[in-house]
Amino acid sequence: MDALKKPDLADQKLRAKLAKG
Repeated sequence: MDALKKPDLADQKLRAKLAKG
């Protein structure tokens, strides 16, 4: 499950970056 959590976290970080613009 940790392996699934890692990519999810990266995706969230990327979304935050996109939201900031």
